[in-house]
Amino acid sequence: MRSNQYYVAIDLGSNSFHMLIVRVVAGSVRIIAKIKRRIRLAEGIRSDGTLNPNVHQRALDCLAIFSDRVSDIAPENIRAVGTATLRKINPQDPFLARMQDTLGHPIQIISGEDEAETIYQGVAHTSAARSQLMVCDIGGASTEIAIGSGFQSHHTLSLDMGCVTWKTAYFPQGVITKQNVERAIGDAEQLIAPHQALFVRSQKTRVVGASGTFKALQDIALQRQLSQRFRLPWLESLLDEILLFENLNHISIEGLKADRALVLLPGLCILIALFRQLNLKYVEATEAALREGLIYSMLTSLQHNDVQLRTLKSLAEHYQTDVTQTERVIKLYTQLSSGVGMAEALPKSSKALSRAVAFLHEIGQSLSYKHAGKHSRYLLKHTDLPGFTLRQRSSLLSLLEAVTGIIDDDNLPKKLPDTAPMALLSRILRLSIICCQRRRNDAMPNCSLSFDNNNTNMLILHLPANFLATNPYLADLLNEESRFQQSFGGLQLRENVSLE
Repeated sequence: MRSNQYYVAIDLGSNSFHMLIVRVVAGSVRIIAKIKRRIRLAEGIRSDGTLNPNVHQRALDCLAIFSDRVSDIAPENIRAVGTATLRKINPQDPFLARMQDTLGHPIQIISGEDEAETIYQGVAHTSAARSQLMVCDIGGASTEIAIGSGFQSHHTLSLDMGCVTWKTAYFPQGVITKQNVERAIGDAEQLIAPHQALFVRSQKTRVVGASGTFKALQDIALQRQLSQRFRLPWLESLLDEILLFENLNHISIEGLKADRALVLLPGLCILIALFRQLNLKYVEATEAALREGLIYSMLTSLQHNDVQLRTLKSLAEHYQTDVTQTERVIKLYTQLSSGVGMAEALPKSSKALSRAVAFLHEIGQSLSYKHAGKHSRYLLKHTDLPGFTLRQRSSLLSLLEAVTGIIDDDNLPKKLPDTAPMALLSRILRLSIICCQRRRNDAMPNCSLSFDNNNTNMLILHLPANFLATNPYLADLLNEESRFQQSFGGLQLRENVSLE
Protein backbone atom coordinates (compact mmCIF):
# COMPACT_ATOMS: atom_id res chain seq x y z
CA MET A 1 0.00 0.00 0.00
CA ARG A 2 1.27 3.47 -0.87
CA SER A 3 1.88 5.87 2.01
CA ASN A 4 -0.23 9.01 2.39
CA GLN A 5 2.16 10.52 4.97
CA TYR A 6 4.45 12.02 2.35
CA TYR A 7 3.95 14.77 -0.24
CA VAL A 8 5.89 15.22 -3.46
CA ALA A 9 6.45 18.23 -5.73
CA ILE A 10 8.10 17.63 -9.11
CA ASP A 11 9.29 20.65 -11.09
CA LEU A 12 10.32 19.87 -14.67
CA GLY A 13 12.14 23.12 -15.38
CA SER A 14 14.01 24.37 -18.41
CA ASN A 15 17.38 24.12 -16.68
CA SER A 16 16.93 21.43 -14.04
CA PHE A 17 14.43 18.80 -12.95
CA HIS A 18 13.69 18.89 -9.22
CA MET A 19 11.86 16.62 -6.83
CA LEU A 20 10.97 17.60 -3.26
CA ILE A 21 9.57 15.08 -0.77
CA VAL A 22 8.22 16.25 2.59
CA ARG A 23 6.07 15.13 5.48
CA VAL A 24 4.25 17.11 8.13
CA VAL A 25 5.83 16.97 11.60
CA ALA A 26 4.48 18.95 14.56
CA GLY A 27 2.44 21.20 12.28
CA SER A 28 5.31 22.09 9.98
CA VAL A 29 6.86 20.77 6.78
CA ARG A 30 9.96 18.61 7.15
CA ILE A 31 12.05 17.85 4.07
CA ILE A 32 12.66 14.13 3.62
CA ALA A 33 14.50 14.15 0.30
CA LYS A 34 15.57 16.37 -2.56
CA ILE A 35 16.64 15.18 -5.99
CA LYS A 36 18.01 17.53 -8.64
CA ARG A 37 19.34 16.78 -12.09
CA ARG A 38 20.76 19.33 -14.51
CA ILE A 39 18.90 18.53 -17.75
CA ARG A 40 19.21 21.88 -19.60
CA LEU A 41 16.03 21.12 -21.50
CA ALA A 42 16.00 24.61 -23.04
CA GLU A 43 19.31 23.98 -24.80
CA GLY A 44 17.79 21.12 -26.78
CA ILE A 45 14.65 22.70 -28.21
CA ARG A 46 14.57 23.19 -31.99
CA SER A 47 12.76 25.78 -34.06
CA ASP A 48 10.03 23.27 -34.97
CA GLY A 49 9.20 22.64 -31.29
CA THR A 50 10.98 19.28 -31.01
CA LEU A 51 13.83 18.34 -28.73
CA ASN A 52 17.32 17.07 -29.47
CA PRO A 53 17.45 13.25 -28.86
CA ASN A 54 20.32 13.67 -26.39
CA VAL A 55 18.14 15.88 -24.23
CA HIS A 56 15.34 13.29 -24.55
CA GLN A 57 17.49 10.68 -22.92
CA ARG A 58 18.73 12.91 -20.09
CA ALA A 59 15.14 13.81 -19.26
CA LEU A 60 13.85 10.24 -19.38
CA ASP A 61 16.73 8.91 -17.27
CA CYS A 62 15.90 11.49 -14.60
CA LEU A 63 12.18 10.74 -14.70
CA ALA A 64 12.91 7.03 -14.23
CA ILE A 65 14.74 7.91 -11.00
CA PHE A 66 11.83 10.11 -9.87
CA SER A 67 9.33 7.35 -10.70
CA ASP A 68 11.17 4.78 -8.64
CA ARG A 69 11.50 7.14 -5.67
CA VAL A 70 7.77 7.99 -5.49
CA SER A 71 6.49 4.49 -6.17
CA ASP A 72 5.69 4.08 -2.46
CA ILE A 73 3.77 7.37 -2.14
CA ALA A 74 0.04 7.88 -2.67
CA PRO A 75 -0.60 9.36 -6.16
CA GLU A 76 -2.95 12.01 -4.76
CA ASN A 77 -0.01 13.39 -2.77
CA ILE A 78 2.10 13.99 -5.87
CA ARG A 79 2.08 17.07 -8.11
CA ALA A 80 4.25 17.22 -11.21
CA VAL A 81 4.39 20.30 -13.44
CA GLY A 82 6.26 21.35 -16.54
CA THR A 83 7.26 24.94 -17.22
CA ALA A 84 8.63 27.15 -20.01
CA THR A 85 10.40 24.68 -22.31
CA LEU A 86 7.64 22.09 -22.07
CA ARG A 87 5.19 24.88 -22.94
CA LYS A 88 7.09 25.38 -26.19
CA ILE A 89 7.12 21.74 -27.26
CA ASN A 90 4.56 20.75 -29.86
CA PRO A 91 1.63 19.21 -27.91
CA GLN A 92 1.56 16.33 -30.42
CA ASP A 93 5.24 15.48 -29.86
CA PRO A 94 5.32 11.81 -28.70
CA PHE A 95 8.11 12.75 -26.30
CA LEU A 96 5.56 14.30 -23.93
CA ALA A 97 3.69 10.98 -23.71
CA ARG A 98 6.98 9.15 -23.13
CA MET A 99 7.81 11.51 -20.28
CA GLN A 100 4.47 10.88 -18.60
CA ASP A 101 4.74 7.10 -19.11
CA THR A 102 8.24 7.07 -17.64
CA LEU A 103 7.23 9.10 -14.59
CA GLY A 104 4.03 7.09 -14.16
CA HIS A 105 2.19 10.14 -13.00
CA PRO A 106 0.29 12.94 -14.81
CA ILE A 107 2.43 15.93 -15.78
CA GLN A 108 0.59 19.26 -15.83
CA ILE A 109 2.14 21.82 -18.17
CA ILE A 110 1.25 25.12 -16.53
CA SER A 111 1.06 28.57 -18.09
CA GLY A 112 3.63 31.25 -17.31
CA GLU A 113 1.08 33.17 -15.22
CA ASP A 114 0.22 30.02 -13.23
CA GLU A 115 3.92 29.41 -12.71
CA ALA A 116 4.39 32.96 -11.39
CA GLU A 117 1.39 32.55 -9.08
CA THR A 118 2.64 29.20 -7.72
CA ILE A 119 6.12 30.63 -7.09
CA TYR A 120 4.54 33.59 -5.29
CA GLN A 121 2.51 31.24 -3.06
CA GLY A 122 5.61 29.19 -2.28
CA VAL A 123 7.44 32.30 -1.10
CA ALA A 124 4.43 33.79 0.71
CA HIS A 125 3.81 30.59 2.70
CA THR A 126 7.44 30.33 3.82
CA SER A 127 8.21 34.00 4.50
CA ALA A 128 7.06 36.55 7.04
CA ALA A 129 6.05 39.22 4.52
CA ARG A 130 2.73 40.66 5.65
CA SER A 131 2.96 43.85 3.63
CA GLN A 132 3.70 44.08 -0.08
CA LEU A 133 5.82 41.26 -1.51
CA MET A 134 7.53 41.10 -4.90
CA VAL A 135 8.95 37.82 -6.18
CA CYS A 136 11.33 37.37 -9.13
CA ASP A 137 12.33 33.97 -10.50
CA ILE A 138 14.89 33.74 -13.32
CA GLY A 139 14.40 30.26 -14.72
CA GLY A 140 16.09 28.44 -17.56
CA ALA A 141 13.75 29.67 -20.31
CA SER A 142 11.44 32.19 -18.66
CA THR A 143 11.43 34.81 -15.95
CA GLU A 144 8.45 35.09 -13.63
CA ILE A 145 7.53 38.19 -11.63
CA ALA A 146 4.68 38.51 -9.13
CA ILE A 147 3.66 41.23 -6.72
CA GLY A 148 1.04 41.10 -4.01
CA SER A 149 0.21 41.46 -0.33
CA GLY A 150 0.35 38.53 2.06
CA PHE A 151 -0.99 35.46 0.26
CA GLN A 152 -2.85 37.46 -2.39
CA SER A 153 -0.96 38.22 -5.59
CA HIS A 154 -2.13 41.28 -7.52
CA HIS A 155 -0.13 40.97 -10.73
CA THR A 156 1.78 38.06 -12.30
CA LEU A 157 3.95 38.08 -15.39
CA SER A 158 5.99 35.54 -17.34
CA LEU A 159 8.65 36.80 -19.76
CA ASP A 160 10.23 34.75 -22.53
CA MET A 161 13.82 34.94 -21.29
CA GLY A 162 15.89 32.75 -19.00
CA CYS A 163 19.47 31.98 -18.06
CA VAL A 164 19.75 28.99 -20.44
CA THR A 165 18.07 30.61 -23.44
CA TRP A 166 20.05 33.84 -22.89
CA LYS A 167 23.25 31.78 -22.70
CA THR A 168 22.45 30.17 -26.08
CA ALA A 169 21.38 33.43 -27.72
CA TYR A 170 24.09 35.83 -26.49
CA PHE A 171 27.08 33.67 -25.49
CA PRO A 172 27.50 31.09 -28.30
CA GLN A 173 30.29 28.64 -27.52
CA GLY A 174 30.48 30.41 -24.16
CA VAL A 175 32.38 33.41 -25.55
CA ILE A 176 32.18 36.51 -23.30
CA THR A 177 32.44 39.99 -24.81
CA LYS A 178 31.31 43.38 -23.55
CA GLN A 179 29.15 43.78 -26.64
CA ASN A 180 27.34 40.49 -26.00
CA VAL A 181 26.73 41.45 -22.38
CA GLU A 182 25.30 44.83 -23.39
CA ARG A 183 23.01 43.16 -25.93
CA ALA A 184 21.84 40.60 -23.37
CA ILE A 185 20.98 43.32 -20.87
CA GLY A 186 19.46 45.65 -23.46
CA ASP A 187 17.17 43.01 -24.98
CA ALA A 188 16.04 41.93 -21.53
CA GLU A 189 15.20 45.55 -20.70
CA GLN A 190 13.09 45.80 -23.85
CA LEU A 191 11.03 42.78 -22.76
CA ILE A 192 10.49 44.21 -19.28
CA ALA A 193 9.82 47.84 -20.18
CA PRO A 194 6.17 47.48 -21.35
CA HIS A 195 5.21 46.03 -17.95
CA GLN A 196 6.75 48.63 -15.63
CA ALA A 197 3.40 50.09 -14.55
CA LEU A 198 2.17 46.74 -13.22
CA PHE A 199 4.94 46.51 -10.67
CA VAL A 200 4.87 49.81 -8.80
CA ARG A 201 6.05 49.17 -5.26
CA SER A 202 5.70 50.89 -1.92
CA GLN A 203 8.71 51.75 0.23
CA LYS A 204 7.95 48.74 2.45
CA THR A 205 7.84 46.19 -0.37
CA ARG A 206 10.03 43.17 0.30
CA VAL A 207 11.73 42.05 -2.93
CA VAL A 208 12.98 38.46 -3.11
CA GLY A 209 14.57 36.30 -5.76
CA ALA A 210 13.84 32.61 -6.20
CA SER A 211 16.11 30.60 -8.48
CA GLY A 212 19.66 29.41 -9.01
CA THR A 213 20.86 32.86 -10.07
CA PHE A 214 19.93 34.33 -6.68
CA LYS A 215 21.34 31.37 -4.78
CA ALA A 216 24.61 31.70 -6.68
CA LEU A 217 24.78 35.40 -5.76
CA GLN A 218 24.01 34.52 -2.17
CA ASP A 219 26.87 32.00 -2.07
CA ILE A 220 29.29 34.61 -3.43
CA ALA A 221 28.11 37.27 -0.98
CA LEU A 222 28.37 34.87 1.97
CA GLN A 223 31.91 33.92 0.96
CA ARG A 224 32.83 37.62 0.89
CA GLN A 225 30.91 38.38 4.10
CA LEU A 226 28.77 40.92 2.29
CA SER A 227 25.15 41.92 2.78
CA GLN A 228 22.55 39.38 1.71
CA ARG A 229 20.57 42.22 0.18
CA PHE A 230 21.91 42.61 -3.33
CA ARG A 231 21.94 46.13 -4.79
CA LEU A 232 22.64 47.30 -8.32
CA PRO A 233 26.16 48.73 -7.72
CA TRP A 234 27.35 45.36 -6.37
CA LEU A 235 25.75 43.46 -9.25
CA GLU A 236 27.45 45.77 -11.76
CA SER A 237 30.82 45.39 -10.03
CA LEU A 238 30.40 41.60 -10.14
CA LEU A 239 29.61 41.90 -13.85
CA ASP A 240 32.89 43.77 -14.34
CA GLU A 241 34.72 40.90 -12.61
CA ILE A 242 33.12 38.34 -14.91
CA LEU A 243 34.03 40.40 -17.99
CA LEU A 244 37.68 39.68 -17.18
CA PHE A 245 37.07 36.08 -18.24
CA GLU A 246 36.96 35.23 -21.94
CA ASN A 247 34.64 32.22 -21.75
CA LEU A 248 31.83 31.00 -19.51
CA ASN A 249 33.81 27.80 -18.96
CA HIS A 250 36.66 29.82 -17.44
CA ILE A 251 34.63 31.70 -14.82
CA SER A 252 36.10 31.06 -11.39
CA ILE A 253 34.75 33.13 -8.51
CA GLU A 254 35.23 32.15 -4.87
CA GLY A 255 31.94 30.89 -3.49
CA LEU A 256 30.44 30.12 -6.93
CA LYS A 257 29.59 26.45 -7.41
CA ALA A 258 30.90 24.89 -10.60
CA ASP A 259 27.47 23.74 -11.78
CA ARG A 260 26.18 27.35 -11.71
CA ALA A 261 29.13 29.01 -13.44
CA LEU A 262 27.82 28.52 -16.99
CA VAL A 263 24.50 30.29 -16.39
CA LEU A 264 25.49 32.93 -13.83
CA LEU A 265 26.38 35.60 -16.40
CA PRO A 266 23.19 35.33 -18.50
CA GLY A 267 21.12 35.26 -15.30
CA LEU A 268 23.00 38.30 -14.01
CA CYS A 269 22.29 40.19 -17.25
CA ILE A 270 18.56 39.55 -16.81
CA LEU A 271 18.68 40.59 -13.15
CA ILE A 272 20.48 43.87 -13.94
CA ALA A 273 17.78 44.57 -16.55
CA LEU A 274 15.11 43.96 -13.89
CA PHE A 275 16.83 46.39 -11.53
CA ARG A 276 17.06 49.11 -14.14
CA GLN A 277 13.57 48.79 -15.59
CA LEU A 278 11.64 48.17 -12.34
CA ASN A 279 13.81 50.58 -10.32
CA LEU A 280 14.55 47.94 -7.68
CA LYS A 281 16.42 49.10 -4.58
CA TYR A 282 17.51 45.64 -3.48
CA VAL A 283 16.66 41.95 -3.78
CA GLU A 284 17.44 39.11 -1.39
CA ALA A 285 17.48 35.39 -2.10
CA THR A 286 14.81 33.04 -0.79
CA GLU A 287 14.92 29.26 -0.51
CA ALA A 288 11.29 28.85 -1.55
CA ALA A 289 10.06 28.70 -5.14
CA LEU A 290 7.74 26.68 -7.38
CA ARG A 291 8.18 23.40 -5.51
CA GLU A 292 7.15 24.92 -2.19
CA GLY A 293 4.12 26.46 -3.88
CA LEU A 294 3.10 23.01 -5.13
CA ILE A 295 3.55 21.51 -1.66
CA TYR A 296 1.46 24.14 0.10
CA SER A 297 -1.27 23.80 -2.52
CA MET A 298 -1.71 20.25 -1.18
CA LEU A 299 -1.33 21.21 2.49
CA THR A 300 -4.09 23.74 2.98
CA SER A 301 -4.08 23.18 6.76
CA LEU A 302 -0.58 24.70 6.93
CA GLN A 303 -1.49 27.91 5.14
CA HIS A 304 -0.89 30.10 8.19
CA ASN A 305 -1.13 33.90 8.17
CA ASP A 306 1.80 34.16 10.61
CA VAL A 307 4.47 31.90 9.11
CA GLN A 308 7.02 32.70 11.81
CA LEU A 309 4.58 31.74 14.55
CA ARG A 310 3.77 28.49 12.74
CA THR A 311 7.49 27.68 12.69
CA LEU A 312 8.01 28.61 16.36
CA LYS A 313 5.04 26.54 17.55
CA SER A 314 6.26 23.59 15.51
CA LEU A 315 9.72 23.78 17.08
CA ALA A 316 8.20 24.14 20.56
CA GLU A 317 6.15 21.00 20.00
CA HIS A 318 9.05 19.08 18.48
CA TYR A 319 11.46 19.93 21.32
CA GLN A 320 8.70 19.77 23.98
CA THR A 321 9.46 23.17 25.46
CA ASP A 322 7.30 24.77 28.13
CA VAL A 323 4.97 27.01 26.11
CA THR A 324 3.54 28.62 29.26
CA GLN A 325 7.07 29.75 30.12
CA THR A 326 7.39 31.19 26.63
CA GLU A 327 4.18 33.17 27.21
CA ARG A 328 5.54 34.49 30.52
CA VAL A 329 8.76 35.70 28.90
CA ILE A 330 6.86 37.40 26.05
CA LYS A 331 4.48 39.08 28.51
CA LEU A 332 7.28 40.37 30.73
CA TYR A 333 9.41 41.47 27.77
CA THR A 334 6.44 43.50 26.48
CA GLN A 335 6.01 45.04 29.92
CA LEU A 336 9.69 45.95 30.31
CA SER A 337 10.23 47.23 26.76
CA SER A 338 7.36 49.72 27.09
CA GLY A 339 9.50 51.95 29.32
CA VAL A 340 9.85 55.60 28.44
CA GLY A 341 11.69 55.92 25.14
CA MET A 342 12.74 52.27 25.24
CA ALA A 343 10.67 51.03 22.32
CA GLU A 344 12.11 53.74 20.08
CA ALA A 345 15.66 52.65 20.95
CA LEU A 346 15.05 49.00 19.99
CA PRO A 347 15.49 47.56 16.47
CA LYS A 348 12.44 47.63 14.21
CA SER A 349 12.33 43.84 14.25
CA SER A 350 12.42 43.65 18.07
CA LYS A 351 8.86 42.32 18.45
CA ALA A 352 9.45 39.39 16.10
CA LEU A 353 12.96 38.68 17.44
CA SER A 354 11.93 38.79 21.10
CA ARG A 355 9.05 36.38 20.45
CA ALA A 356 11.42 34.01 18.66
CA VAL A 357 13.94 34.12 21.53
CA ALA A 358 11.16 33.42 24.02
CA PHE A 359 10.21 30.31 22.04
CA LEU A 360 13.72 29.11 21.24
CA HIS A 361 15.97 29.88 24.20
CA GLU A 362 15.13 26.60 25.97
CA ILE A 363 15.14 24.16 23.04
CA GLY A 364 18.70 23.10 23.90
CA GLN A 365 17.46 21.57 27.14
CA SER A 366 15.96 18.77 25.05
CA LEU A 367 19.53 17.57 24.50
CA SER A 368 21.06 18.30 27.89
CA TYR A 369 20.88 20.76 30.76
CA LYS A 370 24.64 21.08 30.57
CA HIS A 371 25.53 23.72 27.98
CA ALA A 372 21.85 24.05 27.02
CA GLY A 373 22.47 27.52 25.63
CA LYS A 374 25.09 26.22 23.22
CA HIS A 375 22.77 23.39 22.23
CA SER A 376 20.00 25.92 21.49
CA ARG A 377 22.27 27.87 19.18
CA TYR A 378 23.48 24.71 17.44
CA LEU A 379 19.94 23.47 16.84
CA LEU A 380 18.85 26.85 15.51
CA LYS A 381 21.87 27.13 13.22
CA HIS A 382 21.07 23.77 11.61
CA THR A 383 17.27 23.97 11.46
CA ASP A 384 15.06 25.16 8.62
CA LEU A 385 13.20 28.28 9.76
CA PRO A 386 10.40 29.11 7.31
CA GLY A 387 9.42 32.74 7.74
CA PHE A 388 12.87 33.91 8.85
CA THR A 389 15.40 35.47 6.49
CA LEU A 390 19.14 34.81 6.71
CA ARG A 391 19.56 38.19 8.41
CA GLN A 392 16.90 37.34 11.00
CA ARG A 393 18.47 33.93 11.62
CA SER A 394 21.82 35.63 12.20
CA SER A 395 20.20 38.07 14.65
CA LEU A 396 18.54 35.20 16.51
CA LEU A 397 21.86 33.39 16.88
CA SER A 398 23.41 36.57 18.32
CA LEU A 399 20.54 37.03 20.76
CA LEU A 400 20.58 33.40 21.89
CA GLU A 401 24.29 33.75 22.58
CA ALA A 402 23.59 36.94 24.53
CA VAL A 403 21.05 35.24 26.86
CA THR A 404 23.26 32.29 27.83
CA GLY A 405 24.20 31.62 31.43
CA ILE A 406 20.66 32.10 32.79
CA ILE A 407 18.93 28.75 32.39
CA ASP A 408 21.98 26.47 32.45
CA ASP A 409 25.60 26.23 33.54
CA ASP A 410 27.01 28.06 30.52
CA ASN A 411 29.35 30.95 31.14
CA LEU A 412 27.97 34.44 30.88
CA PRO A 413 28.58 35.96 27.43
CA LYS A 414 31.72 38.05 27.03
CA LYS A 415 30.03 40.38 24.59
CA LEU A 416 26.60 41.48 23.41
CA PRO A 417 25.50 42.14 19.81
CA ASP A 418 27.51 44.87 18.12
CA THR A 419 24.78 47.42 17.43
CA ALA A 420 23.31 49.48 20.28
CA PRO A 421 19.65 48.56 19.49
CA MET A 422 20.45 44.83 19.43
CA ALA A 423 22.55 45.08 22.60
CA LEU A 424 19.65 46.80 24.38
CA LEU A 425 17.24 44.13 23.13
CA SER A 426 19.47 41.39 24.51
CA ARG A 427 19.72 43.12 27.91
CA ILE A 428 15.92 43.40 28.18
CA LEU A 429 15.49 39.77 27.10
CA ARG A 430 17.95 38.65 29.78
CA LEU A 431 15.94 40.46 32.44
CA SER A 432 12.68 39.03 31.09
CA ILE A 433 14.02 35.47 31.22
CA ILE A 434 15.55 35.95 34.70
CA CYS A 435 12.37 37.36 36.23
CA CYS A 436 10.39 34.33 34.97
CA GLN A 437 12.67 31.70 36.49
CA ARG A 438 10.20 30.79 39.25
CA ARG A 439 8.08 29.50 36.33
CA ARG A 440 4.84 30.66 37.96
CA ASN A 441 2.61 33.51 36.86
CA ASP A 442 2.04 34.71 40.41
CA ALA A 443 5.79 34.75 41.09
CA MET A 444 6.58 37.17 38.26
CA PRO A 445 7.44 40.59 39.69
CA ASN A 446 5.25 43.55 38.79
CA CYS A 447 8.20 45.52 37.45
CA SER A 448 9.11 48.12 34.86
CA LEU A 449 12.25 49.34 33.17
CA SER A 450 13.56 52.81 32.40
CA PHE A 451 16.72 54.63 31.43
CA ASP A 452 18.65 56.60 34.02
CA ASN A 453 18.12 60.34 33.46
CA ASN A 454 21.84 61.07 33.63
CA ASN A 455 23.13 58.02 31.76
CA THR A 456 21.00 56.59 28.95
CA ASN A 457 23.11 53.40 28.88
CA MET A 458 22.16 52.69 32.50
CA LEU A 459 18.96 50.66 32.97
CA ILE A 460 16.83 50.89 36.11
CA LEU A 461 14.66 47.91 36.99
CA HIS A 462 11.81 49.11 39.19
CA LEU A 463 10.62 46.39 41.56
CA PRO A 464 7.89 46.24 44.24
CA ALA A 465 8.87 47.30 47.75
CA ASN A 466 10.74 44.59 49.71
CA PHE A 467 10.81 42.33 46.64
CA LEU A 468 14.50 41.48 46.94
CA ALA A 469 14.24 40.56 50.64
CA THR A 470 11.19 38.35 50.16
CA ASN A 471 12.42 36.64 46.96
CA PRO A 472 15.99 35.53 47.68
CA TYR A 473 16.27 33.26 44.62
CA LEU A 474 15.30 35.93 42.07
CA ALA A 475 17.22 38.53 44.11
CA ASP A 476 20.37 36.44 43.73
CA LEU A 477 19.86 36.14 39.95
CA LEU A 478 19.13 39.87 39.59
CA ASN A 479 22.13 40.93 41.67
CA GLU A 480 24.37 38.70 39.54
CA GLU A 481 22.81 40.22 36.41
CA SER A 482 23.43 43.72 37.76
CA ARG A 483 27.11 42.91 38.14
CA PHE A 484 27.18 41.41 34.63
CA GLN A 485 25.55 44.43 33.00
CA GLN A 486 28.05 46.86 34.52
CA SER A 487 30.23 46.12 31.47
CA PHE A 488 27.40 47.05 29.11
CA GLY A 489 26.02 50.26 30.56
CA GLY A 490 24.93 49.21 34.03
CA LEU A 491 21.77 48.00 35.78
CA GLN A 492 20.27 49.40 38.96
CA LEU A 493 17.70 47.50 41.02
CA ARG A 494 15.30 49.96 42.59
CA GLU A 495 12.39 49.01 44.85
CA ASN A 496 9.33 51.26 44.67
CA VAL A 497 6.30 51.26 46.95
CA SER A 498 4.11 52.36 44.03
CA LEU A 499 4.57 49.06 42.22
CA GLU A 500 2.98 46.96 44.96
